[in-house]
Amino acid sequence: MRKTTLPRLAALITMGALALLPTPEAAPTLALPALPGATRVYNLEKAGSEIKFQVKSRLKVIEGVFENWKGQIDLDPNRLEALQLGVQAQSASLKTGNLFEETLIRSENFFAAEKHPEVSVASKKITAESAGRFRMEAELTLRATTHPVVIPFVLEMNGEHEGVLRGEFEFNRKEFGITYNMTLNPIEDLVKVIVTLKVREQGQETKQAPPSKN
Repeated sequence: MRKTTLPRLAALITMGALALLPTPEAAPTLALPALPGATRVYNLEKAGSEIKFQVKSRLKVIEGVFENWKGQIDLDPNRLEALQLGVQAQSASLKTGNLFEETLIRSENFFAAEKHPEVSVASKKITAESAGRFRMEAELTLRATTHPVVIPFVLEMNGEHEGVLRGEFEFNRKEFGITYNMTLNPIEDLVKVIVTLKVREQGQETKQAPPSKN
């Protein structure tokens, strides 16, 4: 009979003991929560946007637009009421199509564009009123004077990548130190601002129609 060495005997005993142990059950797989997507950044596009103002005088309605402006928007398509908006327009960039009007409005009597080159609006609170309709409490700064304004607006999203914000509001020019008036053609105190802003998600190119086939 072949002798079994002590080391070999110990190994056999160990293997037998392991064979008698119950097989452990596989650990359950835990479902990890989905990671949030990358932050989505939206920009205001100049094409399709317009910042316009109107003021009535005895003889006509004076209308103009700001040609140079910039804006910032913080937008979540799933929580539109959390929108934040800031717009800054260059006072000297206003155009009415009439050189006399443009010179007068840029002058010290009105916007004082040389001393105060910027007109700005900053949102403070957004309240949803109905589907796509909102109320913005904001601050208007003109001639280094700031007053609250309320801006009703609509926001129409075309999917999640682009949309258009349209709103308008009025302010009393005298509250901003604009008290000048003309004798022959007096201007009313209320100025209306009409805003159309095109919103697009960063990285989403404007869709262009395919070229027509001849």
